[in-house]
This record gives sequence, structure tokens and C-alpha cells, in this order.
Amino acid sequence: MKFYVKILLAQKTILALGLIILLGLIDIPAMASDRFVNNGDGTVTDTKTGLMWAAKDNGGLINWTDARSYCQSYSGGGHKDWRMPTLAELTSLYDPEIKNKGGYHIPELIDTTSESCWASETRDEIGARFNFTYGREYWLRKTHSGVGSVLPVRSSK
Repeated sequence: MKFYVKILLAQKTILALGLIILLGLIDIPAMASDRFVNNGDGTVTDTKTGLMWAAKDNGGLINWTDARSYCQSYSGGGHKDWRMPTLAELTSLYDPEIKNKGGYHIPELIDTTSESCWASETRDEIGARFNFTYGREYWLRKTHSGVGSVLPVRSSK
């Protein structure tokens, strides 16, 4: 009889936990693969930060000034309010546990042609960039075009 009581208690516990999860009373963290959503229009939404990213970078090496212009004129997904990302925003994409098609530590849904992407921060004539191979920021002359691409971003909220 004691065995039957233990089984009944276990069933009640499982039902109670299932109900709590169903009602959303326990916040279960999303898997990394669930964090990024392909919007089907050339954009990817990061559900953690609320940012919408272009699914592809500009397609090649570019200097900082041209990268800023590219972002400002970008119209992916039918949106016109794209901008150059900050270092913090680019850093939020870095995950040493994953790699995209290019082998960089950035979500698989985002295609980058170089290991570094320009960021909006500047110090006089130098601009910031984030490296998705090493997960570090670097600073380089804004006129230099041999190191990075750019990945437009916008707030999806």
C-alpha cells in the first residue's frame, strides 16, 4: 500500500509542476537556438535584447564612414530606421559555444563575411570594431577598410 501512495504523490507532483509551467509561473530560460528568430525577410530578431539584426552583413570589407552610411541607407525587412550597432550590442551576439557558416562565434542565422564588424563608437579618427573570432573589441583608423564589415541593427520594439 505504501508503494501506491508514493506513486500517487509523484503523479500529483508532476501534474502540479506541469500546471505551474503551463501558467508561466516559472520562467524557464530559452535555449540559445530559441533566442534568435528568423523573420523570413532578411532580418533576425534577438528575443533577449529586443534588437533586430540584418541577417547578412554588407558583404565585404568596408571603412567606418562607409559602414555608417550603409547602415543609415539600409532598408532590410521594409524598415528604414537601421543604424550602426554599438560595441555592447555586437558583444551581445558573441557566443564562444556556437559558430555561424563563416566559423565566427555569432548566431548561425547571421551571416558575416569577416571576423570583425564596425561599431558606432569613435575616438577622433579611430573607430571601434568587434571581433567574433576572439570576442574582443579593437580600435582602428576609420579610413581603414581591410579588416571589417558592418551589420545593421534596429530596435524592434
